[in-house]
Amino acid sequence: MNDPTDLPLGEEQHRLSRRRIITASLGAVAGLVAARQVANASLPGVFNGSAGPLQNSQFQPAVRIPQTTTTTTTTLPPVADGQIMFPIDALPGDCWISDNFGDCRGSNCSRRHEGLDISGNRGADLFAVVTGRLTKKYVDRGLTYGAGHGWTLYDETTDVTYKYFHMGSHAEGLVVGDIVQQGSVIGTVGNTGTSGVNSDSNYHLHFEYRPGNVAQDPRPLLVRHPNCTF
Repeated sequence: MNDPTDLPLGEEQHRLSRRRIITASLGAVAGLVAARQVANASLPGVFNGSAGPLQNSQFQPAVRIPQTTTTTTTTLPPVADGQIMFPIDALPGDCWISDNFGDCRGSNCSRRHEGLDISGNRGADLFAVVTGRLTKKYVDRGLTYGAGHGWTLYDETTDVTYKYFHMGSHAEGLVVGDIVQQGSVIGTVGNTGTSGVNSDSNYHLHFEYRPGNVAQDPRPLLVRHPNCTF
């Protein structure tokens, strides 16, 4: 390797210039790092390289409130204490309630109907009757029995579970674990599952009210909707 003193003068001058530029750049970077460390040291919970990561931070479990969930623009009847919000966007002429909670189901009345059937217009919006968490999603398998499309909605403040069966569709973007607000659209009226997937009629919601997860008749507590016959 040649001795640097043997280099031509022009090349030696270029090498010295490059060294000065590199040295100045390294000095500037070091200054920025030092300034950032000083600034971060004054902020609680910021990693500063010496005090440890996220000092004094408070961690809370994440709760996903879906941005795609919308609240209807329909004017809904007010809900008083002890009442249950009406779960369907009841349009005039095609909403009525079957008083069939507790009716016999299966051969020899092997089980009881644990919900209330509320008819509605095909594709009408279904609302979350309370602010709560979606704990289970039912997906239609194309059968003429079962829940079809549906949701389980749980209100932890009152320990009441609400079930929605035979829906036409789920509201887009909702997943199990989401918190939905009272009045938010969670699906549409359909006839999937036991409701009659092969027919073009019988569109209704099977709605369950379960305090302490024990089925009770919701009919006496439902807000009377002016467009629905009770």
